[in-house]
This record gives sequence, C-alpha cells and structure tokens, in this order.
Amino acid sequence: MKNKLLLFSLFISLIVFICTFFSCKKINEYTDLGDDLIPGVDNITTFDTTVEVNAFNQLFSSADDSLYIGTGDVHFLGNIKNDPLFGKTNAMLFLELKPQTYPWKFANYPDSILSIDSVVLVLAYTGTYGDTTEPQTITVKEIPNIAANDFRADSFYLVRQQPFNLTGATVLGSATVIPSALNDSVKVFGDTTANQLRIKLDNSFGQRLLDYDTATAYRSDSLFKTRLKGFVLEVDSNAASGNALMGFDLLDNPNTKLAIYYRFTKNGSADTTVDYFRFTGASAHHNYISRKFAGTKLDATKGDNTTDSLIYLINTPGSYAKLNFPALATLSNRLIHRAELIIEQVYHPSDAIFGPPETLWLDAFDSSISAYKTMPFDASDVSGSLNPRLFGVYGKKGVDGSGNPVVRWSFNISRYTQALITGKEKLYDFRLVSHRYLINRIRTSSATNTGDFTPFSLHPYLNTTIATGRVQVGGTGHSAQRMRIRIIYSKI
Repeated sequence: MKNKLLLFSLFISLIVFICTFFSCKKINEYTDLGDDLIPGVDNITTFDTTVEVNAFNQLFSSADDSLYIGTGDVHFLGNIKNDPLFGKTNAMLFLELKPQTYPWKFANYPDSILSIDSVVLVLAYTGTYGDTTEPQTITVKEIPNIAANDFRADSFYLVRQQPFNLTGATVLGSATVIPSALNDSVKVFGDTTANQLRIKLDNSFGQRLLDYDTATAYRSDSLFKTRLKGFVLEVDSNAASGNALMGFDLLDNPNTKLAIYYRFTKNGSADTTVDYFRFTGASAHHNYISRKFAGTKLDATKGDNTTDSLIYLINTPGSYAKLNFPALATLSNRLIHRAELIIEQVYHPSDAIFGPPETLWLDAFDSSISAYKTMPFDASDVSGSLNPRLFGVYGKKGVDGSGNPVVRWSFNISRYTQALITGKEKLYDFRLVSHRYLINRIRTSSATNTGDFTPFSLHPYLNTTIATGRVQVGGTGHSAQRMRIRIIYSKI
C-alpha cells in the first residue's frame, strides 16, 4: 500500500514538473525581450493569446517617398538583372569632381607642361550588395550642356528621379569590372592602395583640362561649371551580365578623385606628375535608383484590399506593408505583461545573394494629423528617449523549421496595447517599412504620449544605406510563419 502511495506521489510530482517546465518554456519560445520580468504562463494567473494581423503589400511613390541622398551617404552603381523576388534594379551615379580652390592652376613647374599622359576617374569602393562574381561594364559620360544651375551642390533630386536627358552625352571611357576584385591593391604613380574603382578616360578629355587657362575656366567655380558639368556613371540595365549594386564613398575620401597624369619639363628634362580634382561638400551629386517589379508577386499583390500571406519589403526606393489589428480592440480589460508583433522571414534560396535589411520600422498613421507618427508609448523608453533596440527594430538571426537561416523581428507594443484596451488610445492603421530616411511625427513628451506633434527624422535609427536589403516575410495566415501579435496577460 505504501509503495502504491509512493508511486502515485512520484507520478503527481512528475506531472507537476512537466507542466511547470513547459508552461515556463512557452513564455520564452517567442519572447526575446524582458522575459526575466514577465511571469511564466501557467493558465491559472498568467495567460497568453494570439491576435491575427491583416497585412497588405504596398509600393511607395514619389508622392509619399521624397527621399534624396546626402553627400556623406554611400552611393550605388550597378545592375541587378534578376532578383527572383523583387525583379530588377539599376543604379546610376552623378557627381562633380573639380578643383578644391580657385583660381586653380596645375602644379607650377619652372618649364612648360608638354602633354597629357592619362586621366583616370577613381571612386572609393565600400562593398557590394548581390553577386560579387559577375562582371559589369561601367560607362562614364560627361553630363551634357545643361544650364549651370541645373546640377549644383544645393540641388536635391529624389533617388527615384533621373534628372537629366542624357541623349547625346559624350562617352569618356568604360571599364569591365568584377566587384569581388575591387578591394584588391593597386600600384600606380603616386597612388598605392586598395578599394578603388579606376576607369581610364579618353586622353582628349584630359588634354582639354590641361588646355583650360587660369584666367577663364579655372578662375572660379561658376566659370569651371560652364566647361565641365560633371560625370554620370551607368551600367546598361539590359546587360546580360551583372547582378549586384556596388557601393562608393564620395565625400572627402582620398580614393575618390579625377587623377590627371601629365608630362612636363623640369630642368630641361621630361618628367611626369599628377594633379587631382576632388569631391567635396561643394560638389553636386545624385544617385538614381530604378526598380522594376514587373512579373513579381509584389507587383501582383500590391495596393489592393486583399490580405497577403507573403509580404515583400525592400529598401528605398521600395515597398512597405499596411497593417491593422482590428481584433486587438475587442480584447477585454486585462493587465498586459507583454504584447509583441512577430514578423518572420520566409526563406528563399536567393536570400544567400540578396540579404535582408538591417532594420525594419513600425509606425502608425494618425488621421487627425494626416501623417505617420512613432508608435505611441512603445517607440520610446520610460525616459522619453527613442529606443529602437528595445522597440524591436533590429531583427535576430535564427533558423526556420527546415534549418534555413532566417531573421525574426519582435516589435514591443505592450504599452500601446494596454492603453488601447483601457480606452486611453485608439486603433490605427500601421506601416511596416524598410527604409533609409523617414520623417515621423513625435509628441514632445513621447514616453507619456502627450504634448504637441513635431517632425522627427529617424535616419540615425534606420538602415545605413539606400537601395540595399530586401526580405520576404510571412503575412496574414501564412501556413508556417504568419504575422501575429502574441500577448502575455493576467486577468483583472
């Protein structure tokens, strides 16, 4: 009898242990943040539930995406001929390289300059997004004779805008490069370094620069612009080869320059030297990024009122998802320990070439101000400082059920959810986006969600570049990785 009681007691203890273990493990299964502060789900005092999300694919347009690129940003050049999820991308680069001071003259040697040796356009290479092994042919053209004030340092163009008609533009040179080789060291006269794109230009162009005189062309910046408007670099968007974007650093980088090599006489003997035109804060620039989504699932599902089981997010200029959670507003009053919007990447083999963005952002559309605003309460910490890491902007790497590498985002919307179900906040439509620059409205006291709205630039917290990063994530009702809100709560 005693043995039976002992066995029964051990059985009951085992059941309690198993239930306790798996109940506690359940809370940690999807919760990455704050799980040391959240009580375990025991279905007696603490519970969990899941709220469905309605998700819709959308495309940005020039009307709602007024992004331009700064001089200090990485500029991209190249062609993505076939991304199976997002179609085609082509990037053109416009820039001025010119004397740093005026009046300008080539180095003052005691005798005369004889002739041009060579002229080379050099760009500081920072890295490649896409296939680094496929060659790409880059063509350099001279910007045509547009009005001088049409391409200036203080002129801003949307990255989705091709600002000039290049019909008849003079081709100055071209080079076929393999992106993976751009970080190789080069040894040339006066310059031994790595991470350079070097394109030799026509010598007649270099001789033209030598022939300009200090009294006219090189007397001032405005006069120089009448002689040389700038350069455009492009890769044929219909090229059979090339499946990547190459990034370049322009501002005050010693590896970005126009190198003019020329011969001169010194003490009666021929010699060679080099002078440089540079890119400075006074140089005009532009990066034109063209996306073609035709034939993709994004193109087929964008802009309608039908929820999408797969959501496609691509960096500027690109796409976003409209989200709403009507079921969230029907919850009864309860104590919210944590509410998180869970977003999971759905693996595709092309992810090995075209990786996901560094960050995603979630904001709310407020019809009372006709603008997007930071997530009420949760985008800021209790001190009122914007805290993107705790909010969930940065994804975490993991694997899916088949062992494929994926990224998962978990946006903390706990305080907003609590305010919503207690009637202190209203239900919004939300936007999920991968972007370089965004302007949200934010309240002057963001931690308490009070005060007036002011514009707030989010670019320090978002992706560090334009153009790169895209991801396919589970949307409404996806069979394995659906977008959802998981809530840990206690009854009141």
